[in-house]
Amino acid sequence: MTSIVSTIGNEKRSYRKYTATPRYYNRKCVVNLALFILANAVCFYCTNNYLKWTTPKKSAIEAIFFTALLLIIRNPPVESLRVFRGAGIQVSTMRGCVLLPKALNNKWLEKSYFIPKDNIVDIIINEAFFKGFQVNFYLAVILKDITDLQLVFPVCYNKSEKSIRITASSGLLTLTTDNKTQTKRLETCLQ
Repeated sequence: MTSIVSTIGNEKRSYRKYTATPRYYNRKCVVNLALFILANAVCFYCTNNYLKWTTPKKSAIEAIFFTALLLIIRNPPVESLRVFRGAGIQVSTMRGCVLLPKALNNKWLEKSYFIPKDNIVDIIINEAFFKGFQVNFYLAVILKDITDLQLVFPVCYNKSEKSIRITASSGLLTLTTDNKTQTKRLETCLQ
């Protein structure tokens, strides 16, 4: 899954937010909404024309189908990393509901967790090797007293993706996706 990384922060440089949004996020949201509407229309048509049940039973089946589709068909994940100088980092993931606007999805459905600065040993860009000599890079946090790496963007990480390359050198973070390169200045916000 190719993602677009955007950055915002405040003027005092005490806060910075990195957001990874799927490349065709809006298109996927529209397709999911159309699929949701189409599936519900087919369900309503079939229950009204082919089932010879009473109206309350038909309504119950339609409501159950509507709720099930609402839980199954979700918008693509949007992940963000917030860096607070002197405090730590917060990692958030939002998989929105197809019927809610993005602002309400962010407010109600965002899952986030905070990692205090005292628990962070280092933030690294690491590489993973897969079959076929594929090399993928990912951002991870090394925590005290934990043996596993904590992935920063685990949902947006796709081990079969060949077109993402992240490099860090001379204080610059370079993200290359589909022949487009974005370069951001790495800031030591945790110091």
